Amino acid sequence: MKKLFPSFANPDTWRNNIFETTTKEQWQRIREKILKRDNFVCQYCGFKADKWQIVHHIDGNPNNNQEANLMVVCQMCNLVEHAGMGCILQGIVDLYKKSEFTQNEVIIKTREMRANGKTDEKIIRELGLEEKAEFQQDYNYLKPLFGFVTSRKASDYKTNIALEYEYEIIRKQKPANRQQTKIGEYSKL
Repeated sequence: MKKLFPSFANPDTWRNNIFETTTKEQWQRIREKILKRDNFVCQYCGFKADKWQIVHHIDGNPNNNQEANLMVVCQMCNLVEHAGMGCILQGIVDLYKKSEFTQNEVIIKTREMRANGKTDEKIIRELGLEEKAEFQQDYNYLKPLFGFVTSRKASDYKTNIALEYEYEIIRKQKPANRQQTKIGEYSKL
């Protein structure tokens, strides 16, 4: 798995700031190819789902659709990867200076505990998240922090649907089927 840490998209590469060279139809073909290549599995946490997975541009350039620059990520990991969006625009990611787990494990354990009905406060305690931090658009500042996807409702309803879908996949699995083949990799419904 690739190491996840809070980051942000460079404003110079935001979709509304650049001319995109790929049509929607071309992008859908590329997206489907990458989803299949990565077996619909998030490359950060191992979460597998047939819906709502994101094809992420590693270098942040939406015009760089080379296969080596694309990978599948889940909604939760995407919110941390784009902490500015998760913290500021969506309002559902909190940052912490300390954790007893890696960022990848924070995502995996949060998803599992949230699916089992645990509150944010209980999850935060179990993860050992301490010393809340504010978002700053600075890579060096963000890199050592830990992003926590809260249970607050996102400003975008699609994000809420996607997150609930992730939790529902875990809830519907019988406890014996929740055993992970790799850290965080769950079988599809």
